[in-house]
Amino acid sequence: MGYVAKVDDRGRIKLPKKLANSSEVIIIDTGTFFIGIPIPKDPILATSNVTNIDVEVSQLKEAADKEAENDALENAKKKGFIEK
Repeated sequence: MGYVAKVDDRGRIKLPKKLANSSEVIIIDTGTFFIGIPIPKDPILATSNVTNIDVEVSQLKEAADKEAENDALENAKKKGFIEK
């Protein structure tokens, strides 16, 4: 949903009440306009329900380590450092 906001003579923008519940905003300058993204007061809590994964961090780390090891071996084989 878009909003129209007024800019005062000092360059300040007053955000609508629905958007003003955040104390910080990321401003992205695209050249012809800007995008404001509110930063939640507690980003971890705000994003805790973004994913629905029932996997422990240790399991994710183990899977990432195995994937990195496989990638390293594959790259070494391609470059001839080890036999295929």
